[in-house]
Amino acid sequence: MHELLLAYEDAKKLVLKHISPLKNEMCPIEKSLGRALSKNILAAYSMPLFDNSAVDGYAVKASDLANASKENPIILKNLGYLSAGETKKIKMVKGECLKIATGAPIPSEADSVVRKEDIKIEKSKIIFTIPIQKSENVRYEGEDIKKGKTIISAGTLIGPAQIAVLATFGFAKVPVRKKPKVSIISTGNELVELEEIPKFGQIRESNRFMLAGMVKQESCELEKMSLVPDIPKILKKEFKEALSSDIVLISGGMSVGDRDYAKKILKELGVKKIFWKIKFKPGKPLFFGNLGKTFVFGIPGNPASSYVIFEEFVRPAIRKLMGRRILEKAMVKAILEDPIPKSYKRLHFMRGKLNEKNGEFHVKPLPFQGSHSIGSLIESNALIRVEPDSPLLPRGEKVDVRPLINEIE
Repeated sequence: MHELLLAYEDAKKLVLKHISPLKNEMCPIEKSLGRALSKNILAAYSMPLFDNSAVDGYAVKASDLANASKENPIILKNLGYLSAGETKKIKMVKGECLKIATGAPIPSEADSVVRKEDIKIEKSKIIFTIPIQKSENVRYEGEDIKKGKTIISAGTLIGPAQIAVLATFGFAKVPVRKKPKVSIISTGNELVELEEIPKFGQIRESNRFMLAGMVKQESCELEKMSLVPDIPKILKKEFKEALSSDIVLISGGMSVGDRDYAKKILKELGVKKIFWKIKFKPGKPLFFGNLGKTFVFGIPGNPASSYVIFEEFVRPAIRKLMGRRILEKAMVKAILEDPIPKSYKRLHFMRGKLNEKNGEFHVKPLPFQGSHSIGSLIESNALIRVEPDSPLLPRGEKVDVRPLINEIE
């Protein structure tokens, strides 16, 4: 009797249903890049804090310059100079101006700032030859951010822009979710270390390094990374050690071969199987299970399959653990540049080249889609969704495409 394959959407729902965000902690702002905020950040006060000058120039009352022209120059009395950071308050009356630096607070009686390059100076005379609109070159208190506004929502990924705002509002420490700890184990007798010269029938192992790179893209903590032969005793020891992590990625050993021991050993260690095998290409033998709050992904040993499975299942899971609002890049509609003639009984996520032309996305499926293909990984920056049993997809057809984090030529 054949085991029923789980649909892609059902499998993804099960993964995300079982995973909850990790606990909160406070993180120094200088180490917060790539973390997710654990609560909404509210503006404790308005920004700017006070009315200030947007340029280097002269603070004036616009009404004083209403009739200014080359033929009718206006001379105003200069009260001195106010630089950014000075806290003194200067009062102005009609017929006066104040030389002012960018960012310096403007006097309450002033309502505009004339740019330095738009005035003439003759000895002590400040001469204005053009009128100015009220409020010109003034940054008003609260025009950027109002007090009490939610400026960054919980679940937002902290980037340089968020760090600037957090620093502006005095967050030396930032409320974030804990970093997920991830362990990666590659299995297989045919695999050798990078420094070794492969013998006939052997290959250098690459999956754990690829997966480690993808894990680090998500700012996770890589707790363990190892290469293990298909020897049950050694596999069991390595798996047991890895199960202290939040997520364990096991590459290989999940299919039905004579030396595919991983599922059996995980069961012996108490890992509960949530599902095994999905109606999906590439990556049919995907395993997902848990031991308490530790989640285990058994992913195929073929690199292209591992890559796609990580993008579609592991990356969203990691992001949910991190407390992220956005779990994956949204699908976009793209125009096929080459037809897709072959149909599969399983949903197929094909590697492709995505680009933008005249405001529309275009995508070209790669000719070689083998699950073992590492060449296709460096040539693709998108996954093309091809429905099961679909008819030929002609050139010009619009298809759903998932953009990837991968720079290609």
